Amino acid sequence: MEFNYQLKLSKRRKTVAIKVRSSGVSVYAPHNICKSWLSGWVSSKQEWVLEKQKSLNEQQPDTLWSVNKILVFGHEYGLVNGASKSEIDHDSRKVYLVSDWQEDKQAAIFEVKQLFKKGLSEYLQSALPQYKDLMKSEYKSLKIRFYKRRWGSLSSAGVIAFNCALLGAPKWVINYVIVHELAHYHVMAHNTAFWTIVSRFDQNHVEAKKYLKEYGRTITDW
Repeated sequence: MEFNYQLKLSKRRKTVAIKVRSSGVSVYAPHNICKSWLSGWVSSKQEWVLEKQKSLNEQQPDTLWSVNKILVFGHEYGLVNGASKSEIDHDSRKVYLVSDWQEDKQAAIFEVKQLFKKGLSEYLQSALPQYKDLMKSEYKSLKIRFYKRRWGSLSSAGVIAFNCALLGAPKWVINYVIVHELAHYHVMAHNTAFWTIVSRFDQNHVEAKKYLKEYGRTITDW
């Protein structure tokens, strides 16, 4: 059984190395290395690489997806594959997907992202203007997309952005992120003045930060 890897060449590197991560295998080598020799060397490490990958897979905690569940507004919703259309049913707490995530995870993730973008957009249409007026903040445009390492942002150009995965968090946590980003209209840095504004408009901000730190990986682990 062979393995796929990403080759990374560097003019500064003098030796070869392999790093095995859950995200994939990387091979590091000098830029002028003999490709034929490198291919043989990588092949000689195949058994070791496969053992490392197996070990990493065994260490990976079960995700909600592995038990056909996903978080929506902080609640566990059942994932239903093979539906006639994609939708989130809040009454039955189910997320219906046309794709089968076990057979085509990328297609299923794409469906979830689209559903979460729509769901978060609907929530923000109500909550965002209220907080904007309350905090006397401004923004020019709204962007919703999936981010791996950020929940939101407010650019100097006035673009306010939110991670669609936030739909997995309770509404009071989403509200904290709204307040956090709108506070940047007044203070861009995370200094005392900034946190004074946040605490003024969200008394749950400390608990919300703890929630995102504790459950953030579960929310974004699609």
